[in-house]
Amino acid sequence: MNPRLVAIDVDGTLLTSGHELTAATVAALDHVRARGVEIVLATSRGPRALVELLWRTGLVEPSVFVGSQGAITGCYGDDGLYVLDQRPASLASARQVVGDALSAGLSVHWFSGEHWLVSHVDRTVEAEVEVVRAEPEVRDLLSEERRPDKLMLIAPTDDLAALRAVSAGLPSDLQAQPSNPTYLEITRRGVDKGSAMRRYCRRCDIPRSRVVAIGDGPNDLGLFAFAGTCVAPANAHEEVLEAATFLTASNDDDGVARALRMLVP
Repeated sequence: MNPRLVAIDVDGTLLTSGHELTAATVAALDHVRARGVEIVLATSRGPRALVELLWRTGLVEPSVFVGSQGAITGCYGDDGLYVLDQRPASLASARQVVGDALSAGLSVHWFSGEHWLVSHVDRTVEAEVEVVRAEPEVRDLLSEERRPDKLMLIAPTDDLAALRAVSAGLPSDLQAQPSNPTYLEITRRGVDKGSAMRRYCRRCDIPRSRVVAIGDGPNDLGLFAFAGTCVAPANAHEEVLEAATFLTASNDDDGVARALRMLVP
């Protein structure tokens, strides 16, 4: 396959179920990069929840990442975040979603650049803080003036009725994609990991035939639609397994490391 770029999802793919980065995965990332293959982390996480991982893996400037479900592409260096591409949603539409979500009893996450804002802290926010190891700022989102790259809603239980209701009433210029069964990622229409990667590869003159995507969630399907080769860990959602070119071991069994070693001997 002779890849030039490998785009890797973070949660459920690069990291274990305990949200840990294994030594085998770090070694495989270093191995691939030493052979001239670019690694891009492509995630629904915002930059604030990604920066520590980027420094731990060495995927900082000039390495780029795709964050906030494809709404921002950038890199971190000694001077902080440098944004290459950003596709925020409109304020009016975002505020409508906030109002609908609050009426449905949901906490709203609002991502704008490095800013991670929440309408209020509930147990879903507390759980997300434990996962990403970063802290959001509590704000009145109906008065927020920065356009969001992404809004995120998390159902507090397995009852998804509130998420479905908000999703059904979305303004026409927004789209919603599930990342996990209880997570809903809301971006500007046409924005996802695949569209961000397409723009980046066009800018760098990388043919899609030489792009590999590795991911586990429904929100990775846009990335799979773009990449020439698609890899799913054994723990991936059924539709992702069906869309994959081939499978690898689960995220708890160093699936990414195994796939990288096979792709780039």
